[in-house]
Amino acid sequence: MVRIKSRYLLFNILYPTTPSSNPSDHTTPTHLDFNSPTDPTVTPQLLTSLIRDAILLQFGDWGSGMTSSLSVKYFSPITSTGILRCPREHHRLVWAALTLIKEILGKPVVIRVVRVSGTIKKAEQEGIRRAKEEIRLVRRLEME
Repeated sequence: MVRIKSRYLLFNILYPTTPSSNPSDHTTPTHLDFNSPTDPTVTPQLLTSLIRDAILLQFGDWGSGMTSSLSVKYFSPITSTGILRCPREHHRLVWAALTLIKEILGKPVVIRVVRVSGTIKKAEQEGIRRAKEEIRLVRRLEME
């Protein structure tokens, strides 16, 4: 019996915004909104489908076949953070496909992989550590 080994990718979805006063002018994003929540209609199933489509588009049938067992195990629309499970041998291919996704439900996005881990527990711990760090930063800014 063969054991299938996996990698877990902790990722954040960032939303580019422009400082211009005209909201319809999205030609040149100049900064990323790190704490913007994601639309609640974005589900782990939708993200899995988008990632599979990106892999098929960028790497063809070969890439789609090599990453057939990928799935989004966790996604929080409030923090725009998720954990993706993929095959160990092809985690870089999945990482590349994630960075090439440019929009979700018509909104421009940037997906950043924060950590690659061999266990989901370590990915969860890193996500919790980052969330606590952001809370400390916000509290420090409020005090100033």
